Amino acid sequence: MSTCRRSRACYLAGCRNEPCKAAAYQYSARLQLDHIRGQYRLIDATQTRVWIHRLIAHGWSRAQIASASGIPVSTVSGIAGSLQKTSRRNAAAIQSIRLAPPRTGMIDATGTRRRIRALMVLGHRLVDIEDASGVDRRTAQTHAAGRHTTIHADLARQIAGAYRNLMLTPGASDRTRGLAAARGWHGPLAWGDIDDPACEPEIDERPAGPGRPEQIDDERVQHLVRDGHSNTQIAVRLGCSKRAVERSRRRTKQKETAA
Repeated sequence: MSTCRRSRACYLAGCRNEPCKAAAYQYSARLQLDHIRGQYRLIDATQTRVWIHRLIAHGWSRAQIASASGIPVSTVSGIAGSLQKTSRRNAAAIQSIRLAPPRTGMIDATGTRRRIRALMVLGHRLVDIEDASGVDRRTAQTHAAGRHTTIHADLARQIAGAYRNLMLTPGASDRTRGLAAARGWHGPLAWGDIDDPACEPEIDERPAGPGRPEQIDDERVQHLVRDGHSNTQIAVRLGCSKRAVERSRRRTKQKETAA
């Protein structure tokens, strides 16, 4: 027989003892009062999402962020993705993580692999990446080939630093560029979140062809946004690229700001 926890959680689990009923009532009363004051338990997730991506840029994996904040990895991934709202508790826990590289440990190698490949798509040779990052070219080559699923956080940070320095500059090697293209690798602009293993590359950068509108209805996009659809879902619904949706949302925001 389970022990009564004298809490709202116990009440929600079906317990009807007086202490649990009282805890549930007090929670509802506090929630109602907060709403009257304009204080909501769920808040906009944008600031927390930005913080997660800044942590990732410093070498954190989502699992490490989850461990440090005490939040499930699925919740961290949701906030980092398209989740529009999050609880104040989750936001505070994630944003309490100091914006600095994790001290030790192995992290997911997806972002490192994509960064090296993206630089090679631009024409940067492995020796160029070695010079910029300090990571031995043979090590970089094995990660570009996808032979490892994890990488030490220190090496990932070194590659990420080189990537930030080189990603806006075309490389000098046509041979490297051709090799990367032949292997179907993608450049920096293809990735919405280069560290997210679930992120798919946006590879269609060409002008719209038959059935793929170059200009989409901004009002229709906003209607779908209000309905809770993500950019990817809207792109599928409208038969356009995800970037077309992002451009539409930027246009709408600019109009609202100018109004």
